[in-house]
Amino acid sequence: MKKFIYALRFMTVLPIPWKEGEDLSEVARSLSFFPLAGLIIGLTNLGVFTVAGLLVSPFLSAVLVTVWWILITGGLHLDGLADTADGVWGGTTRERRLEIMKDSRIGAFGVLALISFILMKTGALYELFGFYDFNKYRALIIAPVIGRWISVFSLYTFDSARQDGLGAFFKEHVSLKELITALILSLLIVLIAGGLPGAAAMASATVLALVFSVFLTGKLGGLTGDTYGAMTEGAELLTLLVMLPL
Repeated sequence: MKKFIYALRFMTVLPIPWKEGEDLSEVARSLSFFPLAGLIIGLTNLGVFTVAGLLVSPFLSAVLVTVWWILITGGLHLDGLADTADGVWGGTTRERRLEIMKDSRIGAFGVLALISFILMKTGALYELFGFYDFNKYRALIIAPVIGRWISVFSLYTFDSARQDGLGAFFKEHVSLKELITALILSLLIVLIAGGLPGAAAMASATVLALVFSVFLTGKLGGLTGDTYGAMTEGAELLTLLVMLPL
């Protein structure tokens, strides 16, 4: 339960206070419960959609869910997406790319990436909300779960590009135990809440994360906290897109 609280506190802006003298290594090991934190985010997404669907149009419902999705996570992963876009496409060497990614200012590539992803996520939600079946409910619940599974998968599978930073800290404490726990939790949630379409989305997101991680490793010499956020955003969007035709 303690690790779940750590994961929820790190992944959301829910008012869960830190206690004095807490072991930060335990916070890092809580990543095995990231998918459960994703489930909470997904359930709140479903709640927002349910209320919005009674009051406003499907398009405005999609906008409200997107905004809520950003708010409950504090924009954590979107920040990583913007920094990754700026670094990868704004630098010409590994060192310069990593330097750009550490800069708190956002550049042109970051702005374009943010706008593109927010528009695509809103558009995908709008299309889903237009169908009279359960896939729209499934997608809202499992997309955040799959996104956080991808974070754990990438952390364990690939090296860190830096020796310091939040990503390196988590990488230092991740083990096969955390990976297997996160995989089991993710599969259970996805299969129960998403069925076979959800399983197809999770498999697709994992393959995409593998390919993108190889690409980023070639550019940066490894992965960083920002790239984990970018891949979380990508996995969430891909889940929505995969659930659409299914």
